[in-house]
Amino acid sequence: MQIARPFSPLSSPFRSITIAALLSLSLLPLAGCKSQNAKIIEPFEDVDRPTSGWGLRKLQPGEYPDMKLAWMDKAGLEQAIDKSLQFLRAPSSRQWYPSSNPGDTITHDQVVATLDDVKNMLHQNLTPDQFQQNILTRYDVYTSIGYNDKGDVWFTGYFTPTYYGSTTRTAEYQYPIYSRPSDLQTDPISGKTLGQYPTRAELAASGKLNGSALLWFKKPIEPFMVQVQGSAKVILTNGQTVFVGYAGSNGREHKGLGTQLRDSGKIDPKHVSLPAVLAYFDQHPDELNTDIMKDDRMTFQKIYTAAEVREWPTGSLNVQVTPDRTLATDKDIFPRASLTFINVAKPDASGTLSPYQGLVLDQDTGGGIRAAGRADIYMGADAAAGQKAGEEFAQGRLYYVFLKPELINPALYPDLRNGTGAVPTVPPPGRGRGATPPAPRTTGSRGGDEMFPGAVNPR
Repeated sequence: MQIARPFSPLSSPFRSITIAALLSLSLLPLAGCKSQNAKIIEPFEDVDRPTSGWGLRKLQPGEYPDMKLAWMDKAGLEQAIDKSLQFLRAPSSRQWYPSSNPGDTITHDQVVATLDDVKNMLHQNLTPDQFQQNILTRYDVYTSIGYNDKGDVWFTGYFTPTYYGSTTRTAEYQYPIYSRPSDLQTDPISGKTLGQYPTRAELAASGKLNGSALLWFKKPIEPFMVQVQGSAKVILTNGQTVFVGYAGSNGREHKGLGTQLRDSGKIDPKHVSLPAVLAYFDQHPDELNTDIMKDDRMTFQKIYTAAEVREWPTGSLNVQVTPDRTLATDKDIFPRASLTFINVAKPDASGTLSPYQGLVLDQDTGGGIRAAGRADIYMGADAAAGQKAGEEFAQGRLYYVFLKPELINPALYPDLRNGTGAVPTVPPPGRGRGATPPAPRTTGSRGGDEMFPGAVNPR
């Protein structure tokens, strides 16, 4: 997972972790249905079940969802669209379209034209009925196949927390996060870890990370969650504020604390929640470090430069994420930067789940967000966002929306006229024949393993 999916359960704001990382999602009891209502169901099959091939299925117009309600709420939508276009302007972004998954025909031009076209509709102030008619006649709509091949997707929430930390170890600040090790090797294109790097427990036992602490925190669960989630805003002891971002991982599998408590019978699977997990470790603090060490995955962090902070909090596309408009998904099976429509219950200010329909941009990913049955909504960077993120447990539907290929006209869309959508004449390796595209230069700021253009290589 590459942005801020940080978490600060023991400081303000309270619920700062994304449920995905903490719980591992195969155990959650809430669900939504096509009638747009949430309901209680028994625990279901593993929503992280690997997806074979592409994660989308094309719909017939008669199957398109009604998006009129979503069009009535447009706050922040253009900002999020502009961030996707910012990613798409980087030449190296072209290598991802279409993917090598069978059935994927979505081109770089198609994503760019879609976003420009939706911006045009925003500026024209189309009514909800006019917008829906445009979708029906001018757009192709795809549905996620879901965790069960029936389109059901489990949604969780995440947000950016604030921590207190120190640049040096003191009696009060005892628990560190670490800089990227110099011998950690990653693929220059995908960013995936090369070789068999030591597990969290092996790193701790060997002392390999001694001397590479980046910042220190008051409580052991805080640096662990920064490592799991990738990013945080940290207020230092001298009053200075720094922004921490993801700089690589050991490439191992993540196992959430909630999953461990469920599997060991310490929490009822029907009642696993963030407050329940935190309450358990409040009552059994001596067990926390043991369970943390059972999580093989470990990420490393960096402090953002002044230039990088302008894009903070940053998603895996290396652009700033937008509250309630950024979605995190598995980028191996879903097209980056694309416009999506979600139909799922979301928490209101009081924490009550209510039906929601919205247009959001696929701009992020995460170590715990895998396969077609998972998606994570970015809620923002304040206490209210943390409250909502902690309450987001719902099953819903995820759709991707693309302008029909025959309507892609460079004369109509400025980002195509300016070359943003120009398709390379020779397909890049892995997606066809020909020359190697420009290599991305940086990791994102969350706990995933991809590298995208824009910032400084963390090595």
